[in-house]
Order: sequence, then structure tokens, then C-alpha cells
Amino acid sequence: MSGPERRVESRDRTRANLRIAASSLVAGALVAIAAVWIDRPLATACRNAQLSKSAALQFATEAGEGMWWFIAGGLVFAVAALRKRHNLARWAFALVAAQAAAGIAVNLLKLAIGRSRPKLFLEQGIFTVEPFTYGYDYNSFPSGHATTCAAGAMVLALAIPRWRWPILLAGAALALTRVAIHAHYLGDVIAGLALGGAMALATLRVWRARWPASLPVPTR
Repeated sequence: MSGPERRVESRDRTRANLRIAASSLVAGALVAIAAVWIDRPLATACRNAQLSKSAALQFATEAGEGMWWFIAGGLVFAVAALRKRHNLARWAFALVAAQAAAGIAVNLLKLAIGRSRPKLFLEQGIFTVEPFTYGYDYNSFPSGHATTCAAGAMVLALAIPRWRWPILLAGAALALTRVAIHAHYLGDVIAGLALGGAMALATLRVWRARWPASLPVPTR
């Protein structure tokens, strides 16, 4: 690589790092604002509206399960590989890899933070964190559904850039169903969206650094 090319690559890397840092700060600020002023009243409002009884919302929220992303990515990878559609197969592999990385990260954070679920606040008035507490009731932060939705949506948005905004908005909408059915606080979902998007970008960044020749190319 020539000197000018190295300088361009270094500049692009610096810009990317600055965007990631700025996005992290914004996400952190939004999570803090939600925790102080929004999470509890919004959970109460969703409970009072009985949104958890909506069949449409229940269906949508289950569609965000990481399992479905793995199944879809694996099937597309297998079919694309058999038909020698290499670029599509690489994007499918990127989707699966991003889901795996996001899943590991979110589960480690859930355990380390131990934030109580909205059901504990709504039923017992408990709104707290209990780090390294096992069990569903204390693994609210970040939202796993939001993390997997964001990781999947980010990979798809990078693969199909002309549809990136509808894809990203659809991913966010799926994630927000977790708030509607009061399975998570808004702050949990914001953190999950940020984490999932970051893990997808990190997955492709590692791929670019280690195996640049095989990096998938966005469609036109």
C-alpha cells in the first residue's frame, strides 16, 4: 500500500472511531435520561394500556429472537454457497457472525449489570440493579431482542445501502415492541440497539482487517 493510500485509510479509521465514540456518548446519555425520567412512567403506561395482550405485538417481538436471525442467515448462506453466489454467502456469514458476537456481548452485560425487569417494578415497586444476579428477573439491561435486531438490521443495511433507512427503522420498531409489552425498559432497548449496531460494525471491521480480499461488497 502506498503512502497516500495509508493516509487515506488512517483518516477513514479515525473518522469511524470518532463516529463510534460520538454514538456511544449519545446512547449513554439517552439511557441515563430514560432511567431517570422515562422508564418507569412509560412501563406503567404500557401496562395500563394492556399492550402485552396484543397478538400483533407478541408476534412482532418474537420475530426479533436471535434464533430466527441465525436460522435465516444459515439458510441463506447454505443456498447461496451451493449456487455459488459468493457475495451473498459472505453477507449471510457476516449476519451470523454479528449475531454470535452480539449475543455473547449482551449476555455478559446482562449478567454483569443485573438490572431488574419492569415486571418487578410493576408488581413490587422494585427498580434496581443487582450485579451478577442470575435469572430472568434481573437480566433486563441491555435488551437481547434489541441487540439482535440491531445487529441483523445493521448488516442488512450495509449489504443493501439503498434500503438502509427502512431496514434500520424496521429493526428499531421490532426492538421497541419489547417496551410496549413491558418486557424491557426503554433504556434497555436503546442500549441494545447501540450494542447490536456496534457489534455488527465491529464484526465487519475485523473481517476487513484480517481478510480484506473476501470482504462482502454492498449491492447496488
